[in-house]
Amino acid sequence: MDTFCVAITGASSGIGRELALCFARESTHIYIAGRNVIRLEETKEAILALNPNVKVEIHSFDVADRLESKRWCEMIFVHHLDVLILNAGVAVGEDENIKKHFEICHTNAMGVAYNTFYALESFQKQEKVLGLKGHLVFISSIAALLALPNAPSYSASKQFVKSLAESLSINQKDVRITTICPGFIKTPLTQHLNQLIPQMSVQKASEKIYKAIKKQKRFYAFPWWLALGARFYNILPLVLKDVLVKVINIMGKL
Repeated sequence: MDTFCVAITGASSGIGRELALCFARESTHIYIAGRNVIRLEETKEAILALNPNVKVEIHSFDVADRLESKRWCEMIFVHHLDVLILNAGVAVGEDENIKKHFEICHTNAMGVAYNTFYALESFQKQEKVLGLKGHLVFISSIAALLALPNAPSYSASKQFVKSLAESLSINQKDVRITTICPGFIKTPLTQHLNQLIPQMSVQKASEKIYKAIKKQKRFYAFPWWLALGARFYNILPLVLKDVLVKVINIMGKL
């Protein structure tokens, strides 16, 4: 049997957990990372329930810790790694304060940067399989397509992820780069949002992301109508954006 190895950060819940389950049946080795070791164990059990033969390894760490990120990358590249999904991230939620904004910027931007560049260094040392040395996936957000007035640090951090991924997509020839920008998904990060905001189930969203990864798309934003609306918002003059802010503010904090 051919080996297929996947690594996912932020796999203790939400999109990361569901993506691990999406990859469970086809994988021979899955690395899952997160800060909550108890929930990671639950993810591991769910993976093994789908595929008892897959090897699952847990690593509990904070992606915002550079040295821990380096150790994680050293661990997951012991053998050939096919896909690395950088999914870990945080949002403001209802507990908005200056410390939380700093955490968001450090985790969502620098946490991704640490793992990106350590991983790319290791990807380049791998042998090519089907013309590629590996596949690096960035989970950004629709918030990267516009500056949400109620989520300044989150929007900025996700724009960083999107820009970094797109730059690498052009720069990297041997490593496939995929950028994913999901809309509002029902996860612990969005449970505080206004109930009027349409949210896609995490299972449906993860299935869409999984298919985009398997197709090796360079960029995928969904749902399409929200991605289109975000692009339209960007070309509006500031006076109209100010009007829309009053509507957007009903959504709650990201």
